[in-house]
Parts: sequence; C-alpha cells; structure tokens
Amino acid sequence: MAEVKLDQLARLWDEFGAMRFPPGFYQREPEGECMVMMDSMLAGCVSSALSGSLDDRGRGILQTRIVVLGKVLQSIGDDEYATTYFTHLHGMAVLAAELDKDRSELNRIL
Repeated sequence: MAEVKLDQLARLWDEFGAMRFPPGFYQREPEGECMVMMDSMLAGCVSSALSGSLDDRGRGILQTRIVVLGKVLQSIGDDEYATTYFTHLHGMAVLAAELDKDRSELNRIL
C-alpha cells in the first residue's frame, strides 16, 4: 500500500512542480494565514515524505497545516487557479500524511 501511495505522491509532486504559486496570494492572508508560509511548510513536508519517514516535528507541522489549509480553502473565493493550486497542495499533504502513517505502522510490525 505504501508503494502505491508513494507513486501517487511522486506523480502529484511532479504536477505541482509545474505549477506557479498564485500571484495574488503573495500578500493575501485568508483567515489570517500567510499562504507563502503555508506553501513552504507543506511542500517541505511532502518533499521529506517522498524521501522517507517524517520526524515528530514534521508530522506535527503536516497534521496542523492540513487542517488549517482545509479551512482556508473555503475562504479563497473565486480565484479558480488559486483554488486549484491550494487544493492540489492539500491533496498532496493528506497523501503524504497517509504514506507516513503507513510507513510508521510497517516499521512497528517489523
């Protein structure tokens, strides 16, 4: 199962790499959240998950930011590109968390 999720995450990561950060969100802070920092933190966690298991700090950041971004997505408004971009980021983050959980469970068994 972890291998399938890793392949899916790698594909989503490649797609995400071809996307440009939404220009209107460099200084816009829906729900008081800096979207540049949101992007950086989640992309960093996803990148780390592609390489292996996350440490406790990375897991905490990933879980917290997934919840926050899920709430913020409702406040983005009618910017279709930004919605696509941040929804993609959210999906990657959720998948990275699932992959990390699968790896942790596998390590416990072994």
